[in-house]
Amino acid sequence: MSTDVVKTQSEFQKINSCAKRPTDIWTNYLYYTFSLRLVYLIRKTRITPNILTLTALVLVLIGSGLFAVGVRSDVIWGLVLIQISYVFDCADGQLARYKKQYSPIGGWLDQTADRIKEFVVYFSLAYGYTRFHPRNTHIWMWAMVALFGLFLLEYFGQIDMFRGDQFKRVVPEHGSANMAPEGSDIPDTGDTFSRVRRLRSFIPFRSFIIGEQYFAMLVFIAFDAVYPFLVFVSIVSVVMAFYRPVIDYIKYRRRLAA
Repeated sequence: MSTDVVKTQSEFQKINSCAKRPTDIWTNYLYYTFSLRLVYLIRKTRITPNILTLTALVLVLIGSGLFAVGVRSDVIWGLVLIQISYVFDCADGQLARYKKQYSPIGGWLDQTADRIKEFVVYFSLAYGYTRFHPRNTHIWMWAMVALFGLFLLEYFGQIDMFRGDQFKRVVPEHGSANMAPEGSDIPDTGDTFSRVRRLRSFIPFRSFIIGEQYFAMLVFIAFDAVYPFLVFVSIVSVVMAFYRPVIDYIKYRRRLAA
């Protein structure tokens, strides 16, 4: 094996180590496949993490504009752009860690851009759908519930509710809450709770974190299922918004009793 090949592999491994793991399987095996290679390609350029964040935002704005048209071909192109935007969204954090380019404004920009993207995506999907289904106004209700649930998930992912400093978990990239494998921090004491949590760790679903949201969008919208997608996101996000703090509280009480 040549020296150049070894050097390339070593550099890519370094970039790969900058990806936050563990994460959902879709981000790890699908989106990271592209984001890591993007970071490798631009690692020696003047492109900054903030530029990647803004690029992701612009792609979502354009894609959402296509969603709002409501025509099938435009919606598919919008879906492609928004999926690509998530690759840039993953890459900005990876590039920041690789180049050690951290800044308060970068964190603020990332969080603000994510909230804008959520709003425009769900608003445009609902608007585009009603253009061809004007009598189905219930979709606006589902869009609002979906946004409410996603905002709650983001909030619970950022606060340290029921967590002392000794139990504090690292908040992952893009506001995704506790991406450690479910049950990995619960000792198997033989009781029902620990057994259920251990079984839960084998299910390839975290807590509807951002990669799972993007993958769900990919599947539903690819099959022209806009209305079912908004219903699905609404139900899952609201359920997870209750699930997270309840499980956090139970784990917190168990740790205190340990």
